[in-house]
Amino acid sequence: MKIIDKDLRKGWVKVRVEDVDDLWILKNVIRVGDIVVARTLRDVKMEGEGKRRLPVTLAIKVEKIYFQPFASRLRVHGIIVEGPEEYGLRGSHHTLNVDVGSEITLFKESLSQSLLRKLESLTSRKRFKTLLVAADFDEASLAILYDQGLRFLNDLTLPSIGDEDESSVEELAKRVVEEVLKYVESEGVDFVIVGSPTVLREAIVKELKARAGSKLRVFADSVSVGGRAGIHELIRRDSVKGLLKEFVIVEGEEILDKFLKLLTTDPERVAYGLNDVEFAALSNAVDTLLVTEDLLTSDEYERVERILNIVEEKGGRVRIIPLESPLAVKLKGFGGIIALLRFALQRPLN
Repeated sequence: MKIIDKDLRKGWVKVRVEDVDDLWILKNVIRVGDIVVARTLRDVKMEGEGKRRLPVTLAIKVEKIYFQPFASRLRVHGIIVEGPEEYGLRGSHHTLNVDVGSEITLFKESLSQSLLRKLESLTSRKRFKTLLVAADFDEASLAILYDQGLRFLNDLTLPSIGDEDESSVEELAKRVVEEVLKYVESEGVDFVIVGSPTVLREAIVKELKARAGSKLRVFADSVSVGGRAGIHELIRRDSVKGLLKEFVIVEGEEILDKFLKLLTTDPERVAYGLNDVEFAALSNAVDTLLVTEDLLTSDEYERVERILNIVEEKGGRVRIIPLESPLAVKLKGFGGIIALLRFALQRPLN
């Protein structure tokens, strides 16, 4: 996401959407009651011509936000508050379709420094698009890893062979690589991580490097099975974690693992649930915070945002976990919000 212009005093920021993950970020930033300004198409009445669909710039007061995970479009629905006077559109409902490449201006009653810092950090951040491949001698799955989570691209059923049949292994590798290259091209992949038993993994990597050349970075690791189970195993591997440390889904799992260990060994170093995390944030104790995205749109969203702002203002890290992620399900058991603390924190006795 690129910040084109901003005015903190007047409460607005103009941004350009640069990839699919930006749409998910905007979905968590835009609130009911905000004003969004964008170029759009609208059916308007033309004197003597009936209706025509014309490009216009409209400002709408947000009523609803629609976002399909991994889709390439965010839909912002609301009432038109500004538009070309000659078409009499003010007061009508309209839906803005925000796509990759769209530019929007967002007006908020309170545009906080922490929100601007969050958006500005995304401006300088390099995102890598990673294709994961998990294959054994029976099946293979391909998936793209985004900030928002995994998107599975395809599942292949492979002819069952033995690893001692060298020519068959090579044929199997070629079939998998054909599928990989198709998605490397269509998805704009930066690098590929192959997980597979040793013989097949080596054959896939060899074929992939031969076909793609040096323009594609290829990494490999072991998994015990192919298919979707193999994909989930792959993202838990230490070598893969190192490569993908920028991604929320991987980092979030690591934070949760540390939280669970401290919960049993040093419980005063963690907090969970809104009340406990709020107390820890006000005590300047929060080092890292995980929160499920639905809390940001719940009845408690103002309280949640206040907690997040306090944590970020005091140098803590905040990671928002998409509701569609398996990690969000785990966090639900702790009220949807957990924190790792900088120091052991004594709670007041009730």
